[in-house]
Amino acid sequence: MNKEAFYSEISDLLELDGELETKDSTLIEDVLEIDSLAHITLISFIKDELSFDLKAEDFSKFNTLLDMVNAIGASKFD
Repeated sequence: MNKEAFYSEISDLLELDGELETKDSTLIEDVLEIDSLAHITLISFIKDELSFDLKAEDFSKFNTLLDMVNAIGASKFD
C-alpha cells in the first residue's frame, strides 16, 4: 500500500469525505475529532493492513498524518 492509498483508506474508514482532506500535512487532532471511534478504527486498520501495533497513547506523539506514517515506517509503504 502506498501512502496515498493509506490516506484514502483513512478517509473512507472514518467517512471524512468532504469534511477533511487527508494528506501529509493533515493534523491528527482534526482526524480524531471527527469520530469518537477514530482511535480504535485506525489502530485496527493499521494492525490488519500494515502489521504494525499502534496504541491509542501513540497518537499524542503525532502532529500530522505524515508523522504517523513515519512512525509506522517507510518500508510499510510502497
